[in-house]
Amino acid sequence: MENLNINKTGYVIGILSIIFFLACTAWGVLLPTQALKELHFSLLQMAYPGFAFTLVGYVIGVIEAFIYGWFAGVLFAWLCKQLCVTNEATST
Repeated sequence: MENLNINKTGYVIGILSIIFFLACTAWGVLLPTQALKELHFSLLQMAYPGFAFTLVGYVIGVIEAFIYGWFAGVLFAWLCKQLCVTNEATST
């Protein structure tokens, strides 16, 4: 686990978060009923403040998705390093 790069892990999870965001917005467009589309849009707006189905709103959503993913990846890698160091020290 010492080889786990915190910054690279953040970027990978950030990019995966963008892909997930794009899939979610595409799914929202493909929903069959207007009520489901409105619910999906409301959930996206709660998760990504400033998001809207406009060019500027969409860019804001993509940027927020990357930032959220990057922080999640950094936190995961940092915790993984901390826990692995603790486990390796106690097992020897």
